[in-house]
Formats: sequence, C-alpha cells, structure tokens
Amino acid sequence: MKRLVSVLVLATLSLAMASTPTADALVSAAAKKGKAEGKNVLVVFHASWCGWCKTFDKFMDTTDEGKLVKSGLEVVHITVLESANKKADENPGGFELLKALGGDEAGLPFMAILDAKTKKPIINSLQKDKDQSTNTGYPAAPGEIAHFITMLEKGAPKLDATKRNRVKTWLTEHAPKN
Repeated sequence: MKRLVSVLVLATLSLAMASTPTADALVSAAAKKGKAEGKNVLVVFHASWCGWCKTFDKFMDTTDEGKLVKSGLEVVHITVLESANKKADENPGGFELLKALGGDEAGLPFMAILDAKTKKPIINSLQKDKDQSTNTGYPAAPGEIAHFITMLEKGAPKLDATKRNRVKTWLTEHAPKN
C-alpha cells in the first residue's frame, strides 16, 4: 500500500510539474506579443511567500502608474525559489534563467527587461554601487526608485519622461514608512 501511495504522489507531482509552463515558453510568448506591440519584456521573478513581490504586483495591477508601466512593457512572471510544499508551482527553467540574468543571489522580486526581438537583457534590477550590487526589488527607497526609473528609461521606450515621472512620483509618495 505504501508503494502505491508513493507512486501516486510521484505521478501527481510529475503531472503538476508538466502542467506548469516553462520559463522559456513564458518568455517566448511575452517576447512574441511584445515584439508585435513594440514593447520590450519585463521579467518579474517572484514566489508565493514574497511580500515585496505581492506589493509590486498590487502596484502594477491596481494603480494608474503601474498600468502605465504595463502599457510600455510586456510583463511576464516567473515563479522561482518556492517553499518545499509549493515546488510544483515553480516554472521549470526559471532558476536557470534567474541565474543567467544575474539574480540568483539577489532576492525577490528580481526583474530584468529583455529586448523583445532578441530576448537579450537590456537592464536588470541590480543597482551597482562601488564594489557591490543591490537588488531594487520593490522600488521603495529613493535609490531603488531611481534605479527602477532608469530601467524604464533604458528598456521601455514607449514611456516618455512625463510618464516615467508620474511613476516616480507615485512610488515616492506611496513609499512604505519605517
């Protein structure tokens, strides 16, 4: 009986993993859509346990300024670094993509903007400061907000300075208070 249960558990896990799209498939679909709409791709690496990831998604989904960002970038979420009980939710190949884009030690959310035509990185959420890099994550602190705006400037040509300034102002005015 234990063997049958083990086989059923493994079969269920395999089926769940098979139904979770690969990171490559998600990025390819986003790149195809972005290319057709003249937008680059914002890849957002996240996990269900990540509070800052949820804060970023709420910003993107519920504010006019987040919707501005989405109007200038094709956004795709890649699930990585899940808890043991949610490993089946991870997108296969997600961690490898996270690593290839320089975010394997950065924390979540980690973001990168990719050229929709080539899928090559334009910029990521790592801020280079002297000899170290810091992940912007959810842009809350002044330096994080500034770097996020730089990301938009370099990777979202549809977002002009006026639109980027609206995003910057909103993030600044709604920054979490310590």
